[in-house]
Amino acid sequence: MKTIRGDYFQAVTRNITDTHFDGVPVRIYQPYDKPQSSLPAIAYFHGGGWVIWDIDFFHGPLNSFSTKIDQVVLVYVEYRKAPEHIFPSAVDDCTKATLYLIRHAKEYQVDTNRVAVMGDSAGGNLAAAVSQRLTLDTKYKDVPKLKLQGLIYPCLQAFDFNLPSYQQHGHHVAVPLTKNLMIWFWSLYLQGNDELVKYFATNNHTSSKAKKSSFADFVSHDHIPNKFKYGEYVPPKSDDFGEEGVYQSIKKTLLNPDFAPLMRKDLRGLPEAYILISEFDVLRDDGILYGHRLEEAGVKVTQKHYDTGVHGMMAQSGYSSTFNLFKMEVAVEARNDLVKFVQNHL
Repeated sequence: MKTIRGDYFQAVTRNITDTHFDGVPVRIYQPYDKPQSSLPAIAYFHGGGWVIWDIDFFHGPLNSFSTKIDQVVLVYVEYRKAPEHIFPSAVDDCTKATLYLIRHAKEYQVDTNRVAVMGDSAGGNLAAAVSQRLTLDTKYKDVPKLKLQGLIYPCLQAFDFNLPSYQQHGHHVAVPLTKNLMIWFWSLYLQGNDELVKYFATNNHTSSKAKKSSFADFVSHDHIPNKFKYGEYVPPKSDDFGEEGVYQSIKKTLLNPDFAPLMRKDLRGLPEAYILISEFDVLRDDGILYGHRLEEAGVKVTQKHYDTGVHGMMAQSGYSSTFNLFKMEVAVEARNDLVKFVQNHL
């Protein structure tokens, strides 16, 4: 265990400790002053397509975020990454670390009834998957239930890469996350190479029969409000195409909710969700579709959509860090909204 007094990117603000939770590297951000009572906690999973980034990249923003929300214990989880470690390594690590936090809550003065999971992009995928696991898997029935799940522009499905947001924002060089980059991440995460990219790019990774299945309804364009169907969007003209052999080879993982949380059939009983959605983002519709399905399942959802937001914008919300090139007003607004939500709901 290593205790870091302060922050090498900015002024000293928190007690920061590097340690391991059940073998998984974590960094813990805690208030300086010893609390008078137990505190809420957040297990945070970072973005980067399950492939890139690490604690040093996210340290500045997370330290600032933990300072803003104040009396909360924030645990950053350094999960294993593809292509060396493919699915389900990342979600297994995040599950182990979250369970350790809950089971050892007293050691960190954490209230087990006020634990949340949160993540951005691929980390949002992991937060949704861990939330589903700990809530719906019977082997965790004796574990205190999570109170919240925070999903920041999450990627939640790999079934349809022709959703309106992929069509509208997937090929613009000014958008941080392009379609080509996102499908490359998915391919590396699924099988450790880029061999699926050419099939993902044309939606040929799902068979004609699969495109008519109940799983296809989870990503139906009909569930996306018309106001988001503009510009370059073209509605699907046919579902009579796809590579059956490719689909059969990846079907088990593709439809696994641990891999793609939007694919879970029954979402009832999940914890309250906060879903942050950026307009200029290929993942916009993943968040919209998941929010729709959660609400249908009776889950309380706060969905915040930012008309001028872009993928990854939270890194440009005024945090002092080595990669914060400029401050975006919409990112500051989104950060402040998230901070208020955590303070009021956790």
